Amino acid sequence: MISLLFLLTIVFLVLFYLLNFLMSFKEGYMMKMSSFECGFTSLGKVQNSFSVHFFIMMLMFVIFDLEIVMFLGVLVSDINSFMSFLLVIFFIVGGFYMEWWYGKLIWIV
Repeated sequence: MISLLFLLTIVFLVLFYLLNFLMSFKEGYMMKMSSFECGFTSLGKVQNSFSVHFFIMMLMFVIFDLEIVMFLGVLVSDINSFMSFLLVIFFIVGGFYMEWWYGKLIWIV
């Protein structure tokens, strides 16, 4: 019974996907296919316009933001979770040190 429902779900999924693809309105003119960069026409390759340093800084922000959330959880927990928290902090600080050592924290665009 479950495999029949699973098969029926897959069939409906593929059917709705194909119907959506066939019924969609497609325009292929150049302005729609080009990239949008704040209203200006792009110069050069679009793929090279993104700096990896922005991505690295975003990842570091997310990691340290999660670290702050973990600090709040340690305030009301027992010693076992505190020890696992210290282990996680050790790895985060070690990763931060490695990023600093290899020069990935320099903000150059």
